[in-house]
Amino acid sequence: MSQEIYNIVLIHTARTWERMRLTQTYQEMPFDNIASTDEIEEIASTIYDNDIIQGFLTDEIKDDYWINNTAEGMSDIYIEAEAERIINDEILT
Repeated sequence: MSQEIYNIVLIHTARTWERMRLTQTYQEMPFDNIASTDEIEEIASTIYDNDIIQGFLTDEIKDDYWINNTAEGMSDIYIEAEAERIINDEILT
């Protein structure tokens, strides 16, 4: 595991979680603050293990990787979009 890339995914996932929490009724998620850390780590791991991130890690030519492989075109936007999708599909439904 590339710890540096995982940490980037984790930070963007946590940012997305907090941004979404603030839009919820009473600004609460289905998990309390302590349990939410486990959920955030789980989501970050799911994103880190997906084909796009793993492709980035193994692709020798990094130029235009995000533009060529994602609709978002940038790594941070892609990660946060994936985090939002997972949170909506698996946590808030």
